[in-house]
Amino acid sequence: MSATPRIAVIGAGIIGASVAWFLAGRGARVVVLERADGPATGSTGRSAAGLRHQFSLDVNVRFSRFSAQRYLRFREEVGAHAGFERVGYLFLVPAGAREAWREQATTVREAGARVDWIDAADLARRWPYVSAVGLAGGSFGPDDGVLDPHAVTLGYLTSARSVGTEVRFGAVVRALEERSGGVRVHHGDDHVDVDYVVNAAGPQAGAVAELAGRPLPVVASRRCVYATGRLPDLPRPTPLVIDVATGVWLRSEGERVIFGRSNPDEAPGEHEAIDWAWLDETLEVALPRFPFLEAAGLDRRACWSGHYEMTPDHLPAIGADPEAPWLVHAAGFSGHGVQHAPATGIAVADIVLDGRCSRFDLSPFDPARFGRHGGAPREAAIV
Repeated sequence: MSATPRIAVIGAGIIGASVAWFLAGRGARVVVLERADGPATGSTGRSAAGLRHQFSLDVNVRFSRFSAQRYLRFREEVGAHAGFERVGYLFLVPAGAREAWREQATTVREAGARVDWIDAADLARRWPYVSAVGLAGGSFGPDDGVLDPHAVTLGYLTSARSVGTEVRFGAVVRALEERSGGVRVHHGDDHVDVDYVVNAAGPQAGAVAELAGRPLPVVASRRCVYATGRLPDLPRPTPLVIDVATGVWLRSEGERVIFGRSNPDEAPGEHEAIDWAWLDETLEVALPRFPFLEAAGLDRRACWSGHYEMTPDHLPAIGADPEAPWLVHAAGFSGHGVQHAPATGIAVADIVLDGRCSRFDLSPFDPARFGRHGGAPREAAIV
């Protein structure tokens, strides 16, 4: 390996951009390879753009804390505006589920983040557009919020380029060839020789791993985002509100509200079209909790679909492949890539340049866990 390692980062979404920025900041020579014609065109650009600290696993809370702090000083460090607004996340907890959320709140607080319990009466007063019928109350994260994934991705890439990072668009990676002293990454009719490859390919991360002959159980799972018409009288900004019982979520977006719900019965795959039939099923369970939606109307032109990159346990793979240590995975975020990009970027830079990351306990994210049986942790707070 050369004294100054060269790294190929596959993927120019928010994860790949963060990884490139943290690596470049430590003097590594980085080339970013993106199959699309521009950055943030996949999962990143179609995200609901939330950041929350409310997770069931300690490491996810700590990733959120680190990332939120970096987004708050993004302009100072990166030279761009992250658009991070702490509007909060509000989980609507049904009667009978209070104890489980009490335990999660303990995890969140022990990891250094804030979370408040809002009883049902106070919840109805503070957010009158939510029906509190059948609720034990709400779990509210005052430091949670939303950000601008496009601006963050472009900010990272622009800053990384200023210190020598190369970004190649339209670069479809077709082979990873291990050679004496390194790896040759073939893309299109070209190639690049590097010491390490970072797999930040989002929903395509499993296919990238296969190029190295390695399994990685990351699959695409469609998420549809529906947008209402203008609602000028709705108090805003709303928090990002999640009805735990049904999985319906919503938040304000300008004078509209965007909302959605995952479809657990849909087979994995990169389905691109918006599922309009699923809108009817979503509204059927959403209206009792959010009755204002009945008169809100729908702006079909403002709706979109995107993808989560899912793993079996809803946790990412972050770390060197157990059989190909030159291949470092940063994928499978199961909907949390935007919010955990800064923490992932610095962790991967540590792994590549130092051989390990000591600032976080990454054992729950170890790619080798997929070959084991039993005992693995699982993130419960998935939307």
